[in-house]
Amino acid sequence: MIPECQLFIRRVLGSLRSRVGDIRLNELRGGPETLLQWLETQLGLPIPDAPVASRIAEYATALDSLDNSKIGASLLIDRWATASELLARRDELMLAGWDESDSETLPPVVRALAQAADGRTFTFLGEADRLRRVLGALDAGQVLPPHRCTLADPLERWPLAWRNVLSRLTLAEPPQTRVNGPSGSALYVAQSTICGQDSPAIEQDPSFRYVHSRSQSAAVELVAAALAESREKLANTVICCEDDELALRLDACLNRLGLPTSGASATSRAHPILQLLPLSLALCWEPVDPQTLLDFLTLSVGPIPKRAARRLAGALQMQPGLGSREWETVLENLCLPDNDPEEVLKQRLDHWLHFDRVTKGDDIPTSLVRLRAGLVAQWAGGWVAVLEQEDDCAAELLEAFRSAAGQASLLRELAESQGNMLSEPQLKRLVEEVTGAGAAATAFPEADGGPTRVRSLAEVRDPYARLIWLGLGTSDAAGSRWSTRHMRDLRSAGVELDDGSQAVTALRSAEASGFGSITEALLAVLLPQDLEKRWHPIWLAMRERLSQENLDEPAVIEDLVSRGEGNALQPFTFRCQPTTIKPPPPERRLWDIPADLLKEPPTVSATELADRLACPLKWTLERQAKLYAGSTARLPDNFRLKGNFCHSVLEQVLGDGEELPSPNDAVVRVLAAFDARLPLDAAPLAQPDQLLEQRRLRQELELATRRLVEALADGDYRIVGFEVPLSGQASGKDFKGRIDCLAARDDGQEAIIDLKYGGRKKYQSLVEEGKTLQLATYAYGRSQSSGSFPAVAYLVLSEGLLFTPSGSPLAGAGNHAIDGDSMRAVWQRFSDALTQASDWLTTDAPVPARPLQNAAEWPAGTELTLEANLKADELQAVCRYCDYPNICGVRRIH
Repeated sequence: MIPECQLFIRRVLGSLRSRVGDIRLNELRGGPETLLQWLETQLGLPIPDAPVASRIAEYATALDSLDNSKIGASLLIDRWATASELLARRDELMLAGWDESDSETLPPVVRALAQAADGRTFTFLGEADRLRRVLGALDAGQVLPPHRCTLADPLERWPLAWRNVLSRLTLAEPPQTRVNGPSGSALYVAQSTICGQDSPAIEQDPSFRYVHSRSQSAAVELVAAALAESREKLANTVICCEDDELALRLDACLNRLGLPTSGASATSRAHPILQLLPLSLALCWEPVDPQTLLDFLTLSVGPIPKRAARRLAGALQMQPGLGSREWETVLENLCLPDNDPEEVLKQRLDHWLHFDRVTKGDDIPTSLVRLRAGLVAQWAGGWVAVLEQEDDCAAELLEAFRSAAGQASLLRELAESQGNMLSEPQLKRLVEEVTGAGAAATAFPEADGGPTRVRSLAEVRDPYARLIWLGLGTSDAAGSRWSTRHMRDLRSAGVELDDGSQAVTALRSAEASGFGSITEALLAVLLPQDLEKRWHPIWLAMRERLSQENLDEPAVIEDLVSRGEGNALQPFTFRCQPTTIKPPPPERRLWDIPADLLKEPPTVSATELADRLACPLKWTLERQAKLYAGSTARLPDNFRLKGNFCHSVLEQVLGDGEELPSPNDAVVRVLAAFDARLPLDAAPLAQPDQLLEQRRLRQELELATRRLVEALADGDYRIVGFEVPLSGQASGKDFKGRIDCLAARDDGQEAIIDLKYGGRKKYQSLVEEGKTLQLATYAYGRSQSSGSFPAVAYLVLSEGLLFTPSGSPLAGAGNHAIDGDSMRAVWQRFSDALTQASDWLTTDAPVPARPLQNAAEWPAGTELTLEANLKADELQAVCRYCDYPNICGVRRIH
């Protein structure tokens, strides 16, 4: 004899949660989708899983045939959104009993849907289509196995299409919502209130606790601590939390305390593996957005080998653009015969990065979309094949690769149905549809003996001893798609469309049933964000029965902890344990470091010497201990990007060592190079939204070029080169560094121009105060070979200003000649200061953190690098570019 199947079905979508290990044979509990799948299985009517996007694409094709002007205009503006909205309306209508026939009494939009379906058979079936198949099979004489279907909602709350099928089943009387709390307790009163019974006011007792929290962290810590104090109740506790991220944080707390976790999960499109599809498609437009390219190269799992991806990402950090000189240099090295003998890497880079693109703003051929999506599908599918062969493969990783392959394959199919061309917004819409909610991530598994986490009280199917309700606010319910007039016209045509009230009633009934299943105690935790939402209707009904004292002066978690009242929420008790917080390390001005651990580096540079004088501690940590800050690949900031790009353009045009062009010729050549190289070497500035910045930078470079060429021409200089290696020695050590621009006259006299993008006041002050240490170092290095100190100047590119000391051959018309010390004098003071202030390097004297010392303690000459009269909130220049402020105490650790 075939055992009778027990079906417990409600109108609310979604399954009901069961405890880990709770297995019930021949029994199904859930919503309409659970029952529909059972019916199709029993009648031999299974259908393959079809993404919603496939249904939308098919329906969009049907709508394309309409002559309706309103729908046609909407399709033209946003074809995908229009088709998605109208398909949802069609599904609602068919569930309500519409047979897709046309009638003059129907609203215009419904008549348009009828015309779209006329004479057309859809491949991808909706819920109503599937119900029609089930009904047809039953009418044809097929018989369902013995069963008993208990409906949680009365038949009249179901859509008409469902009623026709449900009437053919063996139905049982729906159960009454039961109150399971201890008789006479506050929980019992609350449950009775939710069931619609007359009940007194709710006075808190051990069965009903209500507490506020000022932070999410305090809330999850309280819940975890309370669960730790009653481990025997853990498996009999249900945690209702709508917020997935908060549930993940709670699981982290449980894991830290050694408790079994609930297996909370969250879905996100930000999963690294799922990022490959949208990123690879975003690279189809030029100029290529370098941030998108950098994101592509730095994916934790991607198609470009890590070694190559890191080096290409490094090229972007220097010159952010696909095809920049840095990029081409790295690419050439990676693809050398010795590094890539079979050209495997070259072919991969060509497939993924070097292909024909479309201009930003133009439509993209669907053939290119199919090609890019096919690459992603092939890559992800290959990983699936590899991981399936591994015994210890992480299930979530394998599922993520499967999702990526499926999404890419689906996009490829959808692109084929969209004609020959797609606009960028249309492509983004397709990508959003195929990626859906993303991939699920579970930080900790659902463990045997752990609490049961639900997003809604409607998911609670069995009696539980305790309920912890974490977050008492809820999101707004979706409104009806139909106007009152539409509803009236449809009703007169025999289409019983739900205005939303029946669905909401079914949901509240399911939530009331779940709440009524709690047998012992409730802990309701109000979170800060709940005050910005609407109250959950179940909580609102209880809240109105709470005493005014409970509402005006509720218990607050942080206050209970500060007072050590761990029993105030009994039976949800927790322990308070005092902990001594170690204070952050104080400022430390002197550091005892054995002299034998310190030694001078083999080379010296202007920056290294300036750091040595300004802050020996920074010099020691960087040059001796070799402590380097961890870094994430990122593009240069806007300021640095502009400076580097202007420098590279000037070097390209004027750095060949030939005769100096006229100012007009130089400007023409520089602007031509600017236009040609901007999309390659400074692509962030070539994006359409940066048009004003492009124009401003172009004007700035034009003025700076004219100023540079005029100054050199007035002094009878020609440019020797850009980025010229520094020669010479200091203290027996070779100089290390590069001169931005080196010029020379026929008599052998030289000039050094240091290019700076901005900082007019800063560099003017440096010249005035005789603190041009970088220029003085460069000048001293060059003097050792030329026999005399060269002329020097700062060129501020953003303003076209050239600062040089008075009497300099560069002090021509339009340049700023400033009264200041000669470079010979500046270098001598700098050299003397280094000699007098370096006892920490050659003896056992402590290593000072000079920015933390009083100015009176500084050795003579230190004022070249440090300011004695800074404001309280100002930092020394050496500290602004230091990676070690937490070590010395400049930055306080709280």
